[in-house]
Amino acid sequence: MDARHRGVQIFGWLSVIAGYGLALLLIRGIFIGTMRGFAGRPQALWILVGYLLFLALAVYLFKVGRRAISIAKGSPRPRARFGWGRMLLGALLIFGAANNQFHFFPTKHFVKPLEYGNQTQAAAGNATTIAICIGCVFLILSGIWKGFRRPTIRLGLDS
Repeated sequence: MDARHRGVQIFGWLSVIAGYGLALLLIRGIFIGTMRGFAGRPQALWILVGYLLFLALAVYLFKVGRRAISIAKGSPRPRARFGWGRMLLGALLIFGAANNQFHFFPTKHFVKPLEYGNQTQAAAGNATTIAICIGCVFLILSGIWKGFRRPTIRLGLDS
């Protein structure tokens, strides 16, 4: 096994370990959340959405790692039909921007809410947030579009 395949294999194992680690953190968060009784809070829906996004990230990292390990061994798995990484990244960034704007989760002492000094900063911050969210929507749509377009047949002709 040459250095390139060994690097891909190491990347795959690190990705699998990161996916498992995130899944364990998610299980811990769910356990602590149910012990503290978050079900009666008004933020329960947003906490559930955050957990689902966290779970999707863990599963995505695990799948990417398994695919990289199989590529390093010489038996590649088929590619994903949709652009799951694009869709997940877009959803995570939109969720983070919405959480930053609307403060879904109660913040403790270690997290300071976003505050602007004047109207110009507030307008620039809101415009930036809107631009990022529009870009994330296009990112999600491009991931969906990847699944519905026909695969191109490459003949090996470079023109």
